[in-house]
Amino acid sequence: MSGPNTAGRTAPDAGGQSTPPAAGGPSAPPTEGGQNTKAQLRRLARRRRADRTADERREATRELTGRVLDLARGRIPNDAVIASYLSLPDEPDTHPLVDSFLEAGYRVMVPYMTGGPAADDIDWAWYTTGSELSPGILGIDRPRGEPLGAPALSRASVVILPGLAGGRDGSRLGMGAGWYDRALAHTRPGTLLWLLLFDDEVTDTLPQEPHDHAVGVIITPHHTIVTADNGNRPAV
Repeated sequence: MSGPNTAGRTAPDAGGQSTPPAAGGPSAPPTEGGQNTKAQLRRLARRRRADRTADERREATRELTGRVLDLARGRIPNDAVIASYLSLPDEPDTHPLVDSFLEAGYRVMVPYMTGGPAADDIDWAWYTTGSELSPGILGIDRPRGEPLGAPALSRASVVILPGLAGGRDGSRLGMGAGWYDRALAHTRPGTLLWLLLFDDEVTDTLPQEPHDHAVGVIITPHHTIVTADNGNRPAV
């Protein structure tokens, strides 16, 4: 069921107040140029992330963890499956978040990066309390358990996505490899897509291509932004 038109609005915070959408994100150049335009935006976003201090990342992680957990508790049954990425050092740290999900009773699966051919590199594994992690492809942590296969993502009620930037229209700027665009083909209808970013990584729109998947909600340390795509994926 589609809700009211909430494009670009922020969801109420825990205190019942609405906060304005985050500002100051990367400006999207004209969309002519396709991949070149995306490459320029990625370089800009990565430079900005590299400039963040460790203290800034820790504070952002603390705020973001609480905000995402509150959103999940209010909208997802506590025995549901959540698919979440395990962060790289320059991203908001999701390790405290997935541990908090487990403590709240959720089941958590995380990407299992194989490094195989593009058609065969999608896989997932369960993340459990005390999971032993090992560095995978690109330095991304992965559990040592058995992989579940790409179709396992159909079990997830929500997929928490990484990205370098997001648009209030639901557009997402990924890392450039297309892993999640391929992975999300295995979600079931109605799966919620939530994008985690820093506050200054949100803009109005970003260049998109036909294979790109729009997100329903962008969550930053201080804002929960319901995107224009939320009418198609009822995220909140």
